[in-house]
Amino acid sequence: MPSARSIASALATTRVQVIAPPHLGSTAVAALEVRGIDARIAEPPREPRPNRAERGDRTDAIDAALGHDVIAWALDAAPGAALAAELAAVCARAAAAGRPVCLLAPPPHGTGRAAIERAAALAYLRAFGAAVGHDVDAWLETVVLLVRFGLPAGPRVAVVAPPGSWLEAQAIAIAADAELGGARSPLASPDDPTDVVLYEPSLGPPPGGTPALAVPVAARGELAGDAAVLHGARPALGAIGMLGRAAERIAVGLGPAPAAASAELAIDRDRLSRQLAKLPPGRDQRRLGDHDTKVLLSAYGVPITRQAVATTPSAAVKLARRAGYPIEVKPFGHDLPSETAGCPVEHNLTSDAMVRAAFTAVLVAAGRAPSDASGVIIREAPPAGRELSVSFLELPALGWTVVLEGGGGGPAALLAAAPAPLRLVDAQSLAAQVAASRAGDPEPDRVGLANLLRRASHLVVDLGDRLARLDLPRVIVGGRGARTLVVDAGAELR
Repeated sequence: MPSARSIASALATTRVQVIAPPHLGSTAVAALEVRGIDARIAEPPREPRPNRAERGDRTDAIDAALGHDVIAWALDAAPGAALAAELAAVCARAAAAGRPVCLLAPPPHGTGRAAIERAAALAYLRAFGAAVGHDVDAWLETVVLLVRFGLPAGPRVAVVAPPGSWLEAQAIAIAADAELGGARSPLASPDDPTDVVLYEPSLGPPPGGTPALAVPVAARGELAGDAAVLHGARPALGAIGMLGRAAERIAVGLGPAPAAASAELAIDRDRLSRQLAKLPPGRDQRRLGDHDTKVLLSAYGVPITRQAVATTPSAAVKLARRAGYPIEVKPFGHDLPSETAGCPVEHNLTSDAMVRAAFTAVLVAAGRAPSDASGVIIREAPPAGRELSVSFLELPALGWTVVLEGGGGGPAALLAAAPAPLRLVDAQSLAAQVAASRAGDPEPDRVGLANLLRRASHLVVDLGDRLARLDLPRVIVGGRGARTLVVDAGAELR
């Protein structure tokens, strides 16, 4: 990859190609030209043709038309999977040249297959080096940052501001907003390493003695004059986040992690082989239940609830005593729905008598007779924490994809995706989007969640010839220092 200095020098005279809806495109070009940046409208790419050779020819044509320019691309809707897969090649070549595509797109939201595919398409472009964001002001500042200052090494930001200045007030407000939303502040603490230092040029020279990229920022555009500065603290932080995450991705490699990276995970191959040997051959059984799915997960080091199967009330009591009260009981089997879809579960059982009663209750609720040798799962009571749903799907054109959902389906519900198997940076990025349930709660165990997601993503890719889908409908993310684990799981077989 070229050095940051050579990239910044080359970008200083670079033209910006704006691909956007007409009104936004003309506004963006005018805004960039006012700041001394050569910009022009470029023709937006159309949906791809079905013929693979024609798609390759069109991608080459886009590359030739854009040349060595910076691409500022704004979408009025998220791209489809086929278009994202095609344009990933353009994004990858731009990223390798140190000038990531600056992509503005609506944030993924909603539920259902269409929403998941939109989130996955954007995640795919991000994985191939695009700097993706959802705020138009931050998008414009991303272009200015890239052209005027070059590509930062990462997204970590420190703000240098004298007491009582507008920049200090903005930094305090931004950190407070993040804390109120249960998220991590985008600003680095004084002892943390940093990639970019934001400073107000009218308040003094840029700070010295740090390898971070020094970037000046003005409160508003009309106060900046002709100086090369970013406009507004919040858009500037958004721009640094977009480009910094793209730079991190470029540094570790583009696209999903290589399948061979699973060698780093210390997989229990013996346990995995024993469990795979138990899977039914052919199409006799298409669904794998909670317990057997968790055995596969545990072979990959994915943290799961401690549990075992009992086929009699007496055996259930023995297992409950061994696990330690309180415990939970649910039916065992491959033909049961997930817990979120109605699988019966008896919670907070604290005595032998309650376990015996629950043994019968969950089997009857599942439509089974207690006398037909049906089993139940005895498991530890899960820890408290933020509850999420994780799915691993093989999507057309995009391949295996990790989908993270949570928040109850409202406007603020979490929906995030990344291509599998996950690189560590992608696992960390997904985990970083999980906020505390309420302001003042301890920060979620994002390290544990990233580890869980990464390991499970390698499982589905490694076993892709046997698994058609993996679902973790209940993942509990504990507070910092607490456990993060899979509570409910299931898989579809090929």
